[in-house]
Amino acid sequence: MEEEKKVKKRRFFKNVTGFKRFLLFSGIYFVIFVIVLAATAEYTSRPSFCPTCHYMEPFYNSWKSSSHNKIQCVQCHFEPGLEGKIKGKLNGLVQIVSYVSTSYKKRKPWADIPDNTCSREGCHVNQSIQDTVYETKGILFNHKHHLSELRRGKKLKCTSCHSQIVQGSHMQVTYGTCFNCHFHKSDDPEHKYDKLANCQTCHNLKGKTQEQLAAMKYNHNVVVKNDMECNSCHTNVINGKGEVGKERCFQCHFEDNKMDKYNDVEFMHKTHIAKHSMNCMYCHTPIKHKIEKMDANAPPDCQSCHTGAHTSQVSLFAGENGYNTEKSPSSMYVSGINCKGCHVLHETDRMNINTSKASKSACDKCHGEGYGKLIKQWENSSIKRLATIKSIFATAKSIVNSSGSNRKNEALLKLDEAAHNIKIVDIGKSVHNIQFADKLLIGSYGIMNEALTMVGSTKKLPEFKSNSEFVPNECYNCHAGIQEINTKVFGKAFSHNVHIVKQKLQCNKCHTNEIKHGQLIITESSCNTCHHNNAKNNESCNTCHQLQSQTYNGTLNGKNQPDIMKEGGTKCNDCHLVSSTIVKPDSKICAKCHDAGYSNTMNDWKKEINSQVREAESLISEVKNKELNEADKTTINDTKKIITLINSNPSLYVHNNELISSLLSEKIKLLKKMK
Repeated sequence: MEEEKKVKKRRFFKNVTGFKRFLLFSGIYFVIFVIVLAATAEYTSRPSFCPTCHYMEPFYNSWKSSSHNKIQCVQCHFEPGLEGKIKGKLNGLVQIVSYVSTSYKKRKPWADIPDNTCSREGCHVNQSIQDTVYETKGILFNHKHHLSELRRGKKLKCTSCHSQIVQGSHMQVTYGTCFNCHFHKSDDPEHKYDKLANCQTCHNLKGKTQEQLAAMKYNHNVVVKNDMECNSCHTNVINGKGEVGKERCFQCHFEDNKMDKYNDVEFMHKTHIAKHSMNCMYCHTPIKHKIEKMDANAPPDCQSCHTGAHTSQVSLFAGENGYNTEKSPSSMYVSGINCKGCHVLHETDRMNINTSKASKSACDKCHGEGYGKLIKQWENSSIKRLATIKSIFATAKSIVNSSGSNRKNEALLKLDEAAHNIKIVDIGKSVHNIQFADKLLIGSYGIMNEALTMVGSTKKLPEFKSNSEFVPNECYNCHAGIQEINTKVFGKAFSHNVHIVKQKLQCNKCHTNEIKHGQLIITESSCNTCHHNNAKNNESCNTCHQLQSQTYNGTLNGKNQPDIMKEGGTKCNDCHLVSSTIVKPDSKICAKCHDAGYSNTMNDWKKEINSQVREAESLISEVKNKELNEADKTTINDTKKIITLINSNPSLYVHNNELISSLLSEKIKLLKKMK
């Protein structure tokens, strides 16, 4: 039976002859062809087929690591529908021929990604018309504005912004395109497409929360509060022109006749963007938009008027050009703030030249009220430290000059390096970088010691330490040099040097940042615990209580009228020290030396002084609106100062009643003459 079936099958093909046989085999071959074609089409549509051509490997690898790695390549590179698939396959054949013939080496591989492949069902449907605002890298963005409307007169495509300009980055946003479009200078005489000028269009600071503003590299809450312009601090943030050179064309084209349309801007954009969905960056040179650090070797803005006049300031600001020091740029320099960020006040100097100056208000505007006080502290600290280091330098130079060493000239060259550091701080002003100024002076001190070693000197230079040895790291950035600053606390003179350098107290002993930055947490009684303990055996009251001491000694306001108890040899501790404790004297303490009822005498003094104060204040009110000469005005001001002293120190009269009473009596007599 089986043999009969085989015979019949052979007979079937033998029995089919002529045109029928032709049709039969044609049909069989066609079916096989269709099956092979379908299998080939399916296989070549797989992403794994793409890197068969080696120049596709970078694109394939970037796709694998992208957010589109679950999407087949043909879903983006072939337009939707059968026509798009056929067209895509034909283009693929062209690429294979190009690869086999090696003609691909003459041009860059290119594949169109039409917008309708992005907006196909299941992908970014209607993304172009969605009026949704996105935030990317702190910039506000809306697809509708970019894809549904003409931008600078051009119709943009998805690939105008999303592309593979950066090798290894598959279909990511090319931010350079944003900059080229927004900041490209237009040649249009009607200025229809001028570059973007308003920073707030993209950087909407007012739309951010206080937390978001505070989290930025610099806390921009102050910027929003004071409605500051971005270019108050950020200048030179746009670099490049976005030009299109002919050499860019030859990256893709090698036919000379392609250059005939080079100057036809409308045709070029229509062909490359509208028709072939190319990214702008393939043709335009990039325009960079970012905060750039200042180039310390490039002339600052100020030098456009004063050539070479501010090199020391720039060296300090950039934190370089010093000897025996490491680079230490100012944090403002690193953030791209230039001279105009602080020098905002326009003034005319003594040479009648317009100039820009910085002031306390410029600091407060950005950093908050009170920050400008630091500038004065830095100046005062720098003046003292410069005076010290210059004195040490003079000593070192004298030692080297008097040396007979054969390395004397070498040592003098070293001293020149030390002088260079000192000069930068002296001329450049330490306020431009207080930390680097400190390092320059310490560097110069080290060089001086090195110079003395060269000449074999055994002499020791006076001690000179870095601010960082006295001020903790967390305070050093702003409060370097605070140990040189004197101020008033609780109405009394206060020396940071005594407390920080000599007593080695830490900043957090008196201050805290937990509630408010730098808030004073120490109380007057806390100070007294230490100071009064020393005063038990050491008559040092004058250090803190200068006003009371001057009154008791009778030298207040240039007088020479000591209190009767002072003349009798009575000291502060005789009244203020009870059972090893410093106290405020009361009537019981007075009764130890004076007759009963002495406390009534003090009450009488108080009434008398208060009466004189009221009389003086009344007289000032009567005469202040009259026409007064300079002497009368001085009398009124002096009287007000005495009254302020008395009101601020209610017990002042007790230390020398006759002196206080006589001072008021003198002023009252002069005031009465003005009536």
